Amino acid sequence: MRLVFTYEHSVPLSPFPIPSNNQLTMTPINKITTTLLPLLLLPLLLTSPISSKPTSSSHLLPPITRNGTTLLLSGKPWKAVGPNIYWLGLDENIPTPDSPNPPYNPSYPAKERVREAMAVINALGGTMVRAHTLGVSTGNPSSIWPDRQETNEEAFESVDWAVYQAGLFGVRVLVPLVDNYDYYHGGKYDFLRWSGYNLTQEHDGENPDIQKFYTDDEAVGLFKEYVETVLTHRNKYTNLTYAEDPTIFAYETGNELQGPIWGDKACPSTWTRTIAQHIRSLAPDKLIFDGTYGINTAHLDIEEIDVYSDHFYPLDVKRLRRGIEEVRNAGKVYFAGEYDWVGLDGGDGLEEFFDVLESEGEGVAGDAFWSLFGRDGVGCETFVDHDDGFTLRYGNPDNSAYTNSRIKLIRRHFIAMSQGRDVGVNATLPVVSCPAPSPGDGIRRGY
Repeated sequence: MRLVFTYEHSVPLSPFPIPSNNQLTMTPINKITTTLLPLLLLPLLLTSPISSKPTSSSHLLPPITRNGTTLLLSGKPWKAVGPNIYWLGLDENIPTPDSPNPPYNPSYPAKERVREAMAVINALGGTMVRAHTLGVSTGNPSSIWPDRQETNEEAFESVDWAVYQAGLFGVRVLVPLVDNYDYYHGGKYDFLRWSGYNLTQEHDGENPDIQKFYTDDEAVGLFKEYVETVLTHRNKYTNLTYAEDPTIFAYETGNELQGPIWGDKACPSTWTRTIAQHIRSLAPDKLIFDGTYGINTAHLDIEEIDVYSDHFYPLDVKRLRRGIEEVRNAGKVYFAGEYDWVGLDGGDGLEEFFDVLESEGEGVAGDAFWSLFGRDGVGCETFVDHDDGFTLRYGNPDNSAYTNSRIKLIRRHFIAMSQGRDVGVNATLPVVSCPAPSPGDGIRRGY
Protein backbone atom coordinates (compact mmCIF):
# COMPACT_ATOMS: atom_id res chain seq x y z
CA MET A 1 0.00 0.00 0.00
CA ARG A 2 1.67 3.21 -1.15
CA LEU A 3 0.10 6.37 0.23
CA VAL A 4 2.09 9.58 0.52
CA PHE A 5 1.61 10.95 3.99
CA THR A 6 3.65 12.12 6.91
CA TYR A 7 2.98 10.87 10.39
CA GLU A 8 2.21 13.94 12.48
CA HIS A 9 -0.10 12.49 15.11
CA SER A 10 1.25 13.41 18.52
CA VAL A 11 -2.10 12.62 20.10
CA PRO A 12 -4.99 10.44 18.87
CA LEU A 13 -6.96 12.08 16.08
CA SER A 14 -10.14 12.71 17.87
CA PRO A 15 -23.86 -9.17 -18.47
CA PHE A 16 -23.32 -7.03 -21.86
CA PRO A 17 -21.33 -8.30 -24.86
CA ILE A 18 -18.27 -6.39 -26.06
CA PRO A 19 -18.15 -5.69 -29.81
CA SER A 20 -15.78 -8.00 -31.64
CA ASN A 21 -13.51 -5.13 -32.67
CA ASN A 22 -12.93 -4.36 -28.98
CA GLN A 23 -13.35 -0.65 -29.65
CA LEU A 24 -16.16 -0.19 -27.24
CA THR A 25 -17.29 3.40 -26.75
CA MET A 26 -19.34 4.32 -23.75
CA THR A 27 -21.97 6.75 -24.92
CA PRO A 28 -22.10 9.98 -22.93
CA ILE A 29 -25.32 10.21 -20.99
CA ASN A 30 -26.29 13.48 -22.64
CA LYS A 31 -26.22 11.77 -26.06
CA ILE A 32 -28.41 8.78 -25.23
CA THR A 33 -31.29 8.63 -27.69
CA THR A 34 -34.89 8.64 -26.65
CA THR A 35 -35.18 5.06 -27.86
CA LEU A 36 -32.92 4.07 -24.99
CA LEU A 37 -33.94 6.49 -22.29
CA PRO A 38 -36.89 8.81 -21.93
CA LEU A 39 -35.77 12.40 -21.97
CA LEU A 40 -37.68 13.03 -18.79
CA LEU A 41 -35.27 10.74 -16.93
CA LEU A 42 -32.10 12.26 -18.35
CA PRO A 43 -31.66 15.00 -15.74
CA LEU A 44 -31.77 12.41 -12.99
CA LEU A 45 -28.89 10.52 -14.53
CA LEU A 46 -26.82 13.62 -15.11
CA THR A 47 -27.05 14.63 -11.50
CA SER A 48 -26.28 11.15 -10.09
CA PRO A 49 -29.25 9.31 -8.60
CA ILE A 50 -29.56 9.91 -4.88
CA SER A 51 -32.82 8.12 -4.27
CA SER A 52 -32.79 5.91 -1.23
CA LYS A 53 -35.38 3.57 -2.73
CA PRO A 54 -34.20 0.05 -1.93
CA THR A 55 -32.79 -2.05 -4.76
CA SER A 56 -35.05 -4.89 -5.86
CA SER A 57 -33.80 -8.30 -4.82
CA SER A 58 -33.95 -9.27 -8.51
CA HIS A 59 -31.05 -6.85 -9.09
CA LEU A 60 -28.78 -8.46 -6.54
CA LEU A 61 -25.56 -9.97 -7.79
CA PRO A 62 -25.25 -13.72 -7.22
CA PRO A 63 -22.81 -14.54 -4.41
CA ILE A 64 -19.18 -15.54 -4.83
CA THR A 65 -18.34 -18.81 -3.09
CA ARG A 66 -15.27 -21.00 -2.64
CA ASN A 67 -14.86 -24.69 -3.41
CA GLY A 68 -11.38 -25.71 -2.28
CA THR A 69 -8.85 -23.78 -4.38
CA THR A 70 -11.41 -22.16 -6.70
CA LEU A 71 -13.72 -19.17 -6.37
CA LEU A 72 -17.12 -19.75 -7.97
CA LEU A 73 -19.89 -17.61 -9.44
CA SER A 74 -23.11 -19.56 -10.03
CA GLY A 75 -21.08 -22.77 -9.94
CA LYS A 76 -18.46 -21.64 -12.49
CA PRO A 77 -14.87 -20.48 -11.82
CA TRP A 78 -14.63 -16.75 -11.17
CA LYS A 79 -11.60 -14.47 -11.09
CA ALA A 80 -11.19 -11.37 -8.96
CA VAL A 81 -9.33 -8.76 -11.03
CA GLY A 82 -9.41 -5.00 -10.72
CA PRO A 83 -7.80 -1.99 -9.10
CA ASN A 84 -7.19 -0.79 -5.61
CA ILE A 85 -9.20 2.39 -5.05
CA TYR A 86 -8.50 3.27 -1.46
CA TRP A 87 -10.33 6.62 -1.48
CA LEU A 88 -13.91 5.52 -2.27
CA GLY A 89 -15.13 6.19 1.25
CA LEU A 90 -12.88 9.09 2.30
CA ASP A 91 -10.22 10.93 0.29
CA GLU A 92 -7.33 13.12 1.42
CA ASN A 93 -6.43 14.22 -2.13
CA ILE A 94 -9.28 16.74 -2.40
CA PRO A 95 -9.32 18.50 0.97
CA THR A 96 -12.41 19.87 2.65
CA PRO A 97 -12.09 23.65 3.02
CA ASP A 98 -11.87 24.82 6.63
CA SER A 99 -11.83 21.26 7.90
CA PRO A 100 -11.13 20.90 11.62
CA ASN A 101 -8.76 18.01 10.91
CA PRO A 102 -5.34 19.17 9.72
CA PRO A 103 -3.04 18.15 8.13
CA TYR A 104 -5.13 16.00 5.77
CA ASN A 105 -8.60 17.63 5.71
CA PRO A 106 -10.13 14.65 3.90
CA SER A 107 -13.41 14.83 2.03
CA TYR A 108 -16.14 12.44 0.98
CA PRO A 109 -15.68 11.70 -2.75
CA ALA A 110 -18.11 13.29 -5.20
CA LYS A 111 -20.67 10.78 -6.45
CA GLU A 112 -19.59 11.36 -10.05
CA ARG A 113 -16.03 10.28 -9.19
CA VAL A 114 -17.30 6.98 -7.82
CA ARG A 115 -19.50 6.29 -10.84
CA GLU A 116 -16.60 7.03 -13.19
CA ALA A 117 -14.35 4.65 -11.25
CA MET A 118 -16.86 1.82 -11.65
CA ALA A 119 -17.17 2.54 -15.39
CA VAL A 120 -13.38 2.39 -15.72
CA ILE A 121 -13.29 -1.00 -13.99
CA ASN A 122 -15.81 -2.23 -16.58
CA ALA A 123 -13.72 -0.77 -19.41
CA LEU A 124 -10.63 -2.56 -18.11
CA GLY A 125 -12.44 -5.88 -17.98
CA GLY A 126 -12.26 -5.91 -14.20
CA THR A 127 -14.61 -7.76 -11.90
CA MET A 128 -13.83 -6.23 -8.52
CA VAL A 129 -12.27 -3.41 -6.53
CA ARG A 130 -10.28 -3.46 -3.31
CA ALA A 131 -11.27 -0.40 -1.31
CA HIS A 132 -9.65 0.44 2.02
CA THR A 133 -11.83 3.33 3.19
CA LEU A 134 -15.03 1.34 2.77
CA GLY A 135 -13.93 -0.52 5.88
CA VAL A 136 -10.98 1.32 7.41
CA SER A 137 -12.47 4.50 8.84
CA THR A 138 -11.37 5.46 12.35
CA GLY A 139 -9.80 8.27 14.37
CA ASN A 140 -10.74 11.17 12.09
CA PRO A 141 -13.69 13.56 12.51
CA SER A 142 -14.97 12.37 9.12
CA SER A 143 -14.55 8.67 9.94
CA ILE A 144 -17.16 6.03 10.78
CA TRP A 145 -15.63 5.92 14.25
CA PRO A 146 -14.15 9.38 14.91
CA ASP A 147 -13.43 8.31 18.46
CA ARG A 148 -13.77 5.29 20.66
CA GLN A 149 -17.26 3.71 20.30
CA GLU A 150 -18.58 6.90 18.66
CA THR A 151 -20.38 6.30 15.36
CA ASN A 152 -20.59 9.03 12.72
CA GLU A 153 -23.61 8.10 10.59
CA GLU A 154 -22.74 10.78 8.03
CA ALA A 155 -19.58 8.86 7.12
CA PHE A 156 -21.65 5.93 5.88
CA GLU A 157 -23.17 7.99 3.03
CA SER A 158 -20.10 7.73 0.79
CA VAL A 159 -19.61 4.06 1.65
CA ASP A 160 -23.28 3.31 0.91
CA TRP A 161 -23.01 5.08 -2.44
CA ALA A 162 -19.83 3.27 -3.48
CA VAL A 163 -21.25 -0.16 -2.66
CA TYR A 164 -24.53 0.71 -4.39
CA GLN A 165 -22.77 1.91 -7.55
CA ALA A 166 -20.47 -1.11 -7.58
CA GLY A 167 -23.51 -3.40 -7.54
CA LEU A 168 -25.15 -1.52 -10.40
CA PHE A 169 -21.98 -1.85 -12.50
CA GLY A 170 -21.55 -5.53 -11.60
CA VAL A 171 -18.35 -4.85 -9.69
CA ARG A 172 -17.60 -6.86 -6.55
CA VAL A 173 -15.97 -5.24 -3.54
CA LEU A 174 -13.17 -6.47 -1.27
CA VAL A 175 -13.00 -4.49 1.97
CA PRO A 176 -10.07 -4.41 4.44
CA LEU A 177 -11.16 -3.65 8.01
CA VAL A 178 -8.07 -2.09 9.60
CA ASP A 179 -4.77 -0.68 8.42
CA ASN A 180 -1.31 -1.46 9.69
CA TYR A 181 -0.41 2.23 9.43
CA ASP A 182 -1.28 5.57 10.97
CA TYR A 183 -2.84 7.14 7.89
CA TYR A 184 -5.63 9.71 7.66
CA HIS A 185 -8.33 7.03 7.37
CA GLY A 186 -7.20 5.26 10.52
CA GLY A 187 -5.74 1.94 11.52
CA LYS A 188 -4.46 -0.17 14.36
CA TYR A 189 -2.88 2.79 16.15
CA ASP A 190 -6.34 4.23 16.84
CA PHE A 191 -7.36 1.08 18.71
CA LEU A 192 -4.07 1.12 20.59
CA ARG A 193 -4.57 4.73 21.67
CA TRP A 194 -8.19 4.09 22.63
CA SER A 195 -6.91 1.24 24.81
CA GLY A 196 -4.45 3.42 26.70
CA TYR A 197 -1.29 3.02 24.62
CA ASN A 198 -0.07 6.44 23.49
CA LEU A 199 1.63 5.18 20.34
CA THR A 200 2.09 6.65 16.87
CA GLN A 201 3.68 5.15 13.79
CA GLU A 202 6.06 8.08 13.50
CA HIS A 203 7.60 7.47 16.90
CA ASP A 204 6.69 3.86 17.69
CA GLY A 205 6.69 1.93 14.45
CA GLU A 206 9.35 -0.43 15.82
CA ASN A 207 8.09 -0.47 19.39
CA PRO A 208 7.17 -4.03 20.51
CA ASP A 209 4.15 -2.52 22.29
CA ILE A 210 2.34 -2.15 18.97
CA GLN A 211 1.72 -5.91 19.21
CA LYS A 212 -0.79 -5.05 21.94
CA PHE A 213 -3.24 -4.40 19.11
CA TYR A 214 -3.35 -8.17 18.63
CA THR A 215 -3.07 -9.28 22.26
CA ASP A 216 -4.66 -6.67 24.54
CA ASP A 217 -8.22 -7.72 25.43
CA GLU A 218 -9.51 -4.15 25.34
CA ALA A 219 -7.98 -3.40 21.94
CA VAL A 220 -9.26 -6.66 20.46
CA GLY A 221 -12.70 -6.08 21.96
CA LEU A 222 -12.89 -2.55 20.57
CA PHE A 223 -11.87 -3.72 17.11
CA LYS A 224 -14.51 -6.47 17.16
CA GLU A 225 -17.10 -3.88 18.17
CA TYR A 226 -16.01 -1.63 15.31
CA VAL A 227 -16.25 -4.54 12.84
CA GLU A 228 -19.79 -5.19 14.03
CA THR A 229 -20.66 -1.51 13.56
CA VAL A 230 -19.54 -1.71 9.92
CA LEU A 231 -20.99 -5.08 8.94
CA THR A 232 -24.41 -4.49 10.52
CA HIS A 233 -24.88 -1.02 8.97
CA ARG A 234 -27.86 -0.92 6.60
CA ASN A 235 -27.19 0.74 3.24
CA LYS A 236 -29.69 3.53 2.53
CA TYR A 237 -29.60 2.81 -1.22
CA THR A 238 -30.03 -0.99 -1.11
CA ASN A 239 -31.79 -1.52 2.22
CA LEU A 240 -29.28 -4.33 2.87
CA THR A 241 -26.70 -4.52 5.59
CA TYR A 242 -23.14 -4.79 4.37
CA ALA A 243 -23.14 -8.33 5.74
CA GLU A 244 -26.16 -9.18 3.55
CA ASP A 245 -25.10 -7.48 0.31
CA PRO A 246 -23.36 -9.90 -2.11
CA THR A 247 -21.74 -6.92 -3.86
CA ILE A 248 -19.24 -7.03 -1.01
CA PHE A 249 -17.88 -10.49 -1.77
CA ALA A 250 -15.19 -10.51 0.89
CA TYR A 251 -13.79 -8.83 3.97
CA GLU A 252 -10.07 -8.72 4.70
CA THR A 253 -8.89 -8.84 8.30
CA GLY A 254 -6.64 -5.88 7.55
CA ASN A 255 -4.19 -4.24 5.21
CA GLU A 256 -0.52 -5.23 5.35
CA LEU A 257 -0.73 -6.34 8.96
CA GLN A 258 2.60 -7.13 10.56
CA GLY A 259 4.65 -6.42 13.67
CA PRO A 260 7.38 -3.96 14.66
CA ILE A 261 9.90 -5.30 12.13
CA TRP A 262 9.13 -4.68 8.48
CA GLY A 263 8.15 -7.91 6.73
CA ASP A 264 8.01 -9.99 9.91
CA LYS A 265 4.43 -11.21 9.22
CA ALA A 266 3.98 -11.02 12.99
CA CYS A 267 0.21 -11.01 12.99
CA PRO A 268 -0.63 -13.76 15.50
CA SER A 269 -2.67 -16.76 14.36
CA THR A 270 -4.84 -16.43 17.45
CA TRP A 271 -5.86 -12.87 16.51
CA THR A 272 -6.46 -13.77 12.85
CA ARG A 273 -8.62 -16.74 13.83
CA THR A 274 -10.57 -14.70 16.39
CA ILE A 275 -11.33 -11.87 13.95
CA ALA A 276 -12.15 -14.27 11.09
CA GLN A 277 -14.57 -16.16 13.35
CA HIS A 278 -16.14 -12.83 14.34
CA ILE A 279 -16.61 -11.81 10.70
CA ARG A 280 -18.06 -15.24 9.87
CA SER A 281 -20.54 -14.98 12.75
CA LEU A 282 -21.76 -11.61 11.46
CA ALA A 283 -21.55 -12.32 7.71
CA PRO A 284 -21.66 -16.08 7.13
CA ASP A 285 -21.88 -15.74 3.34
CA LYS A 286 -18.75 -13.59 2.94
CA LEU A 287 -15.35 -14.84 1.91
CA ILE A 288 -12.58 -13.86 4.32
CA PHE A 289 -9.08 -12.76 3.31
CA ASP A 290 -6.08 -12.91 5.63
CA GLY A 291 -4.81 -9.33 5.93
CA THR A 292 -1.25 -10.27 6.90
CA TYR A 293 1.44 -8.71 4.71
CA GLY A 294 2.66 -11.84 2.93
CA ILE A 295 1.88 -15.52 3.30
CA ASN A 296 2.23 -16.51 6.94
CA THR A 297 2.25 -20.30 6.64
CA ALA A 298 1.18 -20.59 10.28
CA HIS A 299 -2.20 -19.16 9.21
CA LEU A 300 -2.89 -21.67 6.44
CA ASP A 301 -4.83 -24.01 8.72
CA ILE A 302 -7.28 -21.33 9.91
CA GLU A 303 -10.58 -22.79 8.79
CA GLU A 304 -12.39 -19.46 8.42
CA ILE A 305 -9.78 -17.94 6.06
CA ASP A 306 -10.58 -18.50 2.38
CA VAL A 307 -7.96 -16.40 0.62
CA TYR A 308 -4.34 -15.42 1.35
CA SER A 309 -2.56 -12.54 -0.35
CA ASP A 310 0.73 -10.76 -0.86
CA HIS A 311 1.80 -7.33 -2.16
CA PHE A 312 4.60 -6.71 -4.64
CA TYR A 313 6.88 -3.67 -4.53
CA PRO A 314 8.73 -4.58 -6.71
CA LEU A 315 7.31 -7.43 -8.77
CA ASP A 316 8.87 -10.73 -7.73
CA VAL A 317 7.87 -13.76 -9.81
CA LYS A 318 9.77 -16.23 -7.65
CA ARG A 319 7.95 -15.10 -4.51
CA LEU A 320 4.65 -15.07 -6.42
CA ARG A 321 5.11 -18.71 -7.51
CA ARG A 322 6.14 -19.77 -4.02
CA GLY A 323 3.13 -18.11 -2.41
CA ILE A 324 0.70 -19.65 -4.89
CA GLU A 325 2.14 -23.11 -4.25
CA GLU A 326 2.01 -22.75 -0.47
CA VAL A 327 -1.60 -21.60 -0.48
CA ARG A 328 -2.77 -24.11 -3.09
CA ASN A 329 -1.16 -26.98 -1.17
CA ALA A 330 -3.21 -25.91 1.84
CA GLY A 331 -6.41 -26.18 -0.23
CA LYS A 332 -7.02 -22.42 -0.20
CA VAL A 333 -6.95 -19.56 -2.73
CA TYR A 334 -4.21 -17.01 -3.53
CA PHE A 335 -4.63 -13.33 -4.44
CA ALA A 336 -2.03 -10.72 -5.42
CA GLY A 337 -3.55 -7.82 -3.49
CA GLU A 338 -1.31 -4.96 -4.62
CA TYR A 339 1.54 -4.52 -7.08
CA ASP A 340 3.68 -1.94 -8.87
CA TRP A 341 2.24 -1.83 -12.40
CA VAL A 342 4.54 1.03 -13.43
CA GLY A 343 7.93 -0.59 -12.93
CA LEU A 344 8.99 2.14 -10.53
CA ASP A 345 10.70 -0.27 -8.14
CA GLY A 346 12.42 -2.40 -10.78
CA GLY A 347 11.90 -6.11 -10.26
CA ASP A 348 10.50 -8.59 -12.72
CA GLY A 349 8.50 -7.69 -15.82
CA LEU A 350 4.78 -7.01 -15.69
CA GLU A 351 4.06 -9.39 -18.58
CA GLU A 352 5.92 -12.22 -16.80
CA PHE A 353 4.04 -11.47 -13.58
CA PHE A 354 0.72 -11.63 -15.43
CA ASP A 355 1.76 -14.83 -17.26
CA VAL A 356 2.23 -16.59 -13.94
CA LEU A 357 -1.15 -15.49 -12.62
CA GLU A 358 -2.86 -16.61 -15.84
CA SER A 359 -1.02 -19.92 -16.28
CA GLU A 360 -1.26 -21.17 -12.69
CA GLY A 361 -5.05 -21.47 -13.02
CA GLU A 362 -6.43 -23.39 -10.07
CA GLY A 363 -5.61 -21.81 -6.76
CA VAL A 364 -5.24 -18.24 -8.09
CA ALA A 365 -8.13 -15.90 -7.37
CA GLY A 366 -6.72 -12.91 -9.25
CA ASP A 367 -5.00 -9.60 -8.55
CA ALA A 368 -5.45 -5.87 -7.99
CA PHE A 369 -3.00 -3.18 -9.10
CA TRP A 370 -2.16 -0.12 -7.03
CA SER A 371 -4.01 2.22 -7.68
CA LEU A 372 -6.77 3.90 -9.71
CA PHE A 373 -7.72 7.58 -9.80
CA GLY A 374 -9.92 9.57 -12.17
CA ARG A 375 -11.33 13.05 -12.63
CA ASP A 376 -12.16 15.29 -9.70
CA GLY A 377 -15.94 15.05 -10.12
CA VAL A 378 -16.31 18.78 -10.67
CA GLY A 379 -15.68 18.85 -14.40
CA CYS A 380 -14.22 16.70 -17.15
CA GLU A 381 -10.78 18.28 -17.44
CA THR A 382 -8.98 17.79 -14.14
CA PHE A 383 -7.62 14.44 -13.03
CA VAL A 384 -6.88 13.92 -9.36
CA ASP A 385 -3.20 13.73 -8.57
CA HIS A 386 -1.78 11.35 -5.97
CA ASP A 387 1.98 11.55 -6.01
CA ASP A 388 3.13 8.06 -5.01
CA GLY A 389 4.33 7.08 -8.49
CA PHE A 390 1.76 4.29 -8.89
CA THR A 391 -1.35 6.27 -9.82
CA LEU A 392 -3.24 5.04 -12.89
CA ARG A 393 -5.35 7.80 -14.48
CA TYR A 394 -7.40 6.03 -17.14
CA GLY A 395 -8.13 8.22 -20.16
CA ASN A 396 -5.87 11.06 -19.07
CA PRO A 397 -4.70 12.85 -22.25
CA ASP A 398 -1.41 13.58 -20.49
CA ASN A 399 -0.55 9.89 -20.15
CA SER A 400 2.69 8.95 -21.90
CA ALA A 401 2.79 6.24 -24.57
CA TYR A 402 4.57 4.04 -22.01
CA THR A 403 1.84 4.55 -19.44
CA ASN A 404 -0.92 3.71 -21.91
CA SER A 405 0.99 0.62 -23.03
CA ARG A 406 1.04 -0.57 -19.41
CA ILE A 407 -2.69 0.12 -19.07
CA LYS A 408 -3.28 -1.96 -22.21
CA LEU A 409 -1.29 -4.79 -20.63
CA ILE A 410 -3.48 -4.62 -17.55
CA ARG A 411 -6.66 -4.67 -19.65
CA ARG A 412 -5.41 -7.64 -21.72
CA HIS A 413 -4.62 -9.49 -18.49
CA PHE A 414 -7.94 -8.71 -16.80
CA ILE A 415 -9.95 -9.86 -19.83
CA ALA A 416 -7.84 -13.02 -20.14
CA MET A 417 -8.50 -13.79 -16.49
CA SER A 418 -12.16 -12.82 -16.29
CA GLN A 419 -13.40 -13.76 -19.78
CA GLY A 420 -10.86 -16.31 -21.02
CA ARG A 421 -10.01 -14.48 -24.23
CA ASP A 422 -7.02 -12.59 -25.56
CA VAL A 423 -7.62 -9.09 -26.90
CA GLY A 424 -3.92 -8.51 -27.47
CA VAL A 425 -1.65 -5.86 -26.05
CA ASN A 426 -2.44 -3.27 -28.72
CA ALA A 427 -6.23 -3.26 -28.50
CA THR A 428 -7.68 0.24 -28.34
CA LEU A 429 -8.63 1.31 -24.83
CA PRO A 430 -12.40 1.90 -24.58
CA VAL A 431 -13.43 5.48 -24.00
CA VAL A 432 -15.13 6.22 -20.70
CA SER A 433 -17.27 9.28 -21.21
CA CYS A 434 -17.61 12.25 -18.92
CA PRO A 435 -20.05 12.48 -17.24
CA ALA A 436 -19.62 8.80 -16.58
CA PRO A 437 -22.03 6.42 -18.31
CA SER A 438 -24.90 4.76 -16.58
CA PRO A 439 -24.54 1.07 -15.71
CA GLY A 440 -24.97 -1.10 -18.82
CA ASP A 441 -24.37 1.69 -21.35
CA GLY A 442 -22.44 -0.48 -23.80
CA ILE A 443 -20.26 -1.78 -20.98
CA ARG A 444 -19.55 -5.38 -20.19
CA ARG A 445 -20.26 -5.73 -16.52
CA GLY A 446 -18.03 -7.62 -14.16
CA TYR A 447 -20.06 -10.77 -13.63
